[in-house]
Amino acid sequence: MSGLPRLNDDEWRSWVVYARRDRVEAHNAVERGSWSEACFHAQQSCEKLLKALLIKEGVFMPVHDLGRLAEEASSRVVELVELVESLGKLTVHYYASRYPDAATRFSITYDEGVARMCVEVMDELWRVLGRHLA
Repeated sequence: MSGLPRLNDDEWRSWVVYARRDRVEAHNAVERGSWSEACFHAQQSCEKLLKALLIKEGVFMPVHDLGRLAEEASSRVVELVELVESLGKLTVHYYASRYPDAATRFSITYDEGVARMCVEVMDELWRVLGRHLA
């Protein structure tokens, strides 16, 4: 893509740091019963972790669609193929958890089950990508 700034060779490491912060926030939000916040931070952690992997490989995709990011990343980490669909479903939480009436428009009711599902997908992504981003 033209017009995007050149990325530093080790910039991916900063993305991992931010992804880790969102992971902690997602877990903390579940513990305090903040369901929509847990989903938002899980989505953000996944987005930043996928972008870290892609940036490490010299690719930057300025999108929030976890399915697209996971598809691109799966060409580098085959185990991601199994997560593409569930990651794609997390994308909606980038919007639905942040904007007035968005959850209603997307027919999402934030509850413990939804929050735990988001966090489980996030934790699975960390399990798969952890060794690639150490």
